[in-house]
Amino acid sequence: MAAELLFVYGSLRSGQSAHQLLHGCSRQPDGVLVGCELIEHAGYPMLQPGDQAVTGEVYAVSPAHWRALDDWEEAPEVYQRVQRQLQDGRVVWVYQQPQSATEADCGK
Repeated sequence: MAAELLFVYGSLRSGQSAHQLLHGCSRQPDGVLVGCELIEHAGYPMLQPGDQAVTGEVYAVSPAHWRALDDWEEAPEVYQRVQRQLQDGRVVWVYQQPQSATEADCGK
């Protein structure tokens, strides 16, 4: 399975507390996710639907990294990993506030 892109905006960013989980992943050009806003959840940033644009780092993540990333983000209970399209058209995975099927998704 090939590497997939991950958009990070909080503790996984370069220089932050969980960045080591991305060790060995290739950084790509940064990106912008529209239709979202950042809130605070237990001391960490969390994306939710909104009317802002959030800038973040993008990494090419190998399949071997996803389990540790999901564990760190406590997905799917605390954060939900979903695919979204960045402003530049790239499709990325992003950890965001869990949404019910009837609520609007961040980035749509």
